[in-house]
Amino acid sequence: MSTKYSLAREINTKVGTMVTSIMEKVRKEGLSEGENKGIKKGKLEGKLEAYKETAIRLLEQGFDITIISHATGLSKTEIESLRKGC
Repeated sequence: MSTKYSLAREINTKVGTMVTSIMEKVRKEGLSEGENKGIKKGKLEGKLEAYKETAIRLLEQGFDITIISHATGLSKTEIESLRKGC
């Protein structure tokens, strides 16, 4: 009877170790994926901010909204909004 108990305990320990290992791997993968998404989002936000700053400078120099839109990729509505903020 004690042999069965010892075997069951050993199996339980090994399964617990495997589950913990799998959970840690999944957690690390999730963290990595989250970091990558965060970096990507930050880069996109930075580019958008740079385009807005460029649009503001072009507005200040009197460029046409259509030209600014083509140059920056911003919509005319976004540029109009920036113009109101100048």
